[in-house]
Amino acid sequence: MPSALNRFEIAFNLLCLIFAGGTAVTIGLFAILIPLDLLIRSIGWGNMPWLHEGIEYTLYVGVFLGAPWVLQQGAHVRVDLFVENLPKNLAVSAEIVLDFVGCIICLSLFYYGLQGSIEAYIDKSIPDKLLKIADWWMLLIFAVSFSMLAIEFLLRMRRARTILEKEKAISTKAGF
Repeated sequence: MPSALNRFEIAFNLLCLIFAGGTAVTIGLFAILIPLDLLIRSIGWGNMPWLHEGIEYTLYVGVFLGAPWVLQQGAHVRVDLFVENLPKNLAVSAEIVLDFVGCIICLSLFYYGLQGSIEAYIDKSIPDKLLKIADWWMLLIFAVSFSMLAIEFLLRMRRARTILEKEKAISTKAGF
């Protein structure tokens, strides 16, 4: 029977996959809605004035909530020269330290995002746009994203040895 931590990791991975899938679906919808808006405009049936702001909001949400999945996949921007040139045991230790630093950075960004969200909620700030989505919602997305990134960094620390092997195999297949 899997441990509680294994069950948590499975559930967390599923949540990240759902967010990444939702982001992919919205990007696909953009590919349909933008030409549709142009068609509607060109034949004189009106337009979708909310479309550009909707795309702006969904890209923001998608980028932030999709980031933990990107980190899970090892598809994030990363410079491997340091870790790759270390002996395996030192590379694993360096990976753990770097993941810990990433976790601390994400926790500090979570804190500031949550603080900003609370302040925006108290101030009842709303942008001057067609789609009036309260600022605190967007800041809360930011905070949730960085809390999820912090969790993913902790999980990466747990599986550091397998991550290095997986990412090394990927890097040997890529490039010239």
